[in-house]
Amino acid sequence: MAIIKQAARQTLGQLIGANNPIVTVPDDSQRQYSWTKKEVDVYWADIEKFKEGRESGKESSSEYFIGPVVTITAEQVSGRALLDGQQRLTTSTILLAVIRDVLWQTNAPEAKLSANNIQRDYIARKSGRKDPMEYFLVLSLFDRDFFRDYIQTWSEITGECARTEVATRPSHHLIKDAYSNLYSKVQSRLQCFADDEDRLDYLDSLRECLIYGLVFVEIQTPTSSDANEVFETINSRGKDLSTVDLVRNFLMEKSRGLHEKERVNNAWRSLLDDFDRREDIEKFLRHFWVSRHGDVKSHSLYVTIRKSLTDHFDRRPQIYGVGTFAAELENAASRYAELLSQNTGDPDFDASLSEIKALSADALYPLLLSASENSAYHEMKDLAKAALSYYVRWTVVGTRESTLLEENLFGVAKELSRGGALGDAVKRVVGWVPDDDAFYVAFRDASIPKQAQSRYLLTKLEVFLRSEADVHDELALASGKIHVDNIYPSRPSESLKSEDHEAWVNRLGNLTLLTGRRNQVIANLPYSEKKHIYSDSPMLVSSRTQVDSLWDSDASIWRMQGIVERQEYLASIALKVWPSIIPECA
Repeated sequence: MAIIKQAARQTLGQLIGANNPIVTVPDDSQRQYSWTKKEVDVYWADIEKFKEGRESGKESSSEYFIGPVVTITAEQVSGRALLDGQQRLTTSTILLAVIRDVLWQTNAPEAKLSANNIQRDYIARKSGRKDPMEYFLVLSLFDRDFFRDYIQTWSEITGECARTEVATRPSHHLIKDAYSNLYSKVQSRLQCFADDEDRLDYLDSLRECLIYGLVFVEIQTPTSSDANEVFETINSRGKDLSTVDLVRNFLMEKSRGLHEKERVNNAWRSLLDDFDRREDIEKFLRHFWVSRHGDVKSHSLYVTIRKSLTDHFDRRPQIYGVGTFAAELENAASRYAELLSQNTGDPDFDASLSEIKALSADALYPLLLSASENSAYHEMKDLAKAALSYYVRWTVVGTRESTLLEENLFGVAKELSRGGALGDAVKRVVGWVPDDDAFYVAFRDASIPKQAQSRYLLTKLEVFLRSEADVHDELALASGKIHVDNIYPSRPSESLKSEDHEAWVNRLGNLTLLTGRRNQVIANLPYSEKKHIYSDSPMLVSSRTQVDSLWDSDASIWRMQGIVERQEYLASIALKVWPSIIPECA
């Protein structure tokens, strides 16, 4: 059980004020800034609602409890190590910086004095001209320098931050976005006031709400292990902390000395630099674990990792310790980033990776990650093609239960990570691909409501048709300026609407590709008024795949049987586009 020294009520001003112990986010136990526009918007809405209630004079609205913070606080309190509450304190500091900057920009002497006071009392100050800057909230090594440059190191002469640091990590961009978002919101509110006095009153009232009304409960603990236990307990009940952050905290807790801690920090630095989005880091961590140990769901990933690694670290720390795991994680991250970005250097393999991304076929990544550990990318082309055929035939077109596909692929990934042969893995995947008869029937009857999937299928058919017709102009495909079109319209006139409209509108036989932007007015016209769009289209999947069979020109009505006929024709082509046996493996 964790030891808690005390739980004390603290206002924002008491937590990050100039006369209080500095709050520091430890390098070995906390994450980077992660609030997106969604969280910042909620935070702002709560502050505005609280401000309105506070100004009404109701005693019940005098304070706004924003949640707990967990700190490690020594007996002689000279500083606080922050384990939980970083996002709220960072965003509150950003909002104070916005108020500071807006005040300065009014050019009134009183406003500039207030701006200086906010900076000195709640953000950062120098005790003397030659003394170093003292920052009241110190972020971890991943964000520290950027946060200081963009928010905290402010000139009382120019009223600006230097802002010379380049945003290199997702968290840096989120800090910039949070500032811009809150700046816009404050400026928008100021437009409601007719004169400068009212604007200054608003800004002063907003400052007071933050400094004196925003209330936390600070849970003080004597050691990092106590703090981590409280930290995990709090965050296991909400969505404030990600699996990635929990895993990092766990590794820091299990590290034996500064060397292993630095190894973990190096690995996390690579994770932040390799991926553009935090979601990709989350996805990588799960796929890394799955590639070595088999399937585990996202909601139980941290518990599974902690239990498994604790057994390893405690049983044989000299053989497999924190440093070894961190090194494996760092090595795999760089390969995973190359898979995600289709930047392996092999054009054929990158083309398959582009298809995987277009389909959001995430189940294929653990397999390819495992294979990449001991095989060159050019050696993995057959595996990627086999896995794609399996995914398309089984999941996208076949609409079969994806659980079995994942179980199969994750099992092969686990075997590869333990030294299995690449050729054997390809043969196993090929063996699971539904045969031609099953695929033909599934394709012939398929309805694809997801536009990303229908676009992918039609684009692959288009590429094949161009190859067969010896057409090499791929400008339209490469530019991305194509859209999926419902030949029989998604919103036809009532007189032309089928009784089974929903059953036909997303059938593959009713879908095609057209260049340019989708024009809804034209799309819903009768075929006789738009047939030239298909016949004259540079897209062969529109001009050469029996599109005219969908219209009965004598009766001037749509032919649902035409959808069936065209889809049967497309199904015959699909057998060649997604073969059940990869040619190189035949």
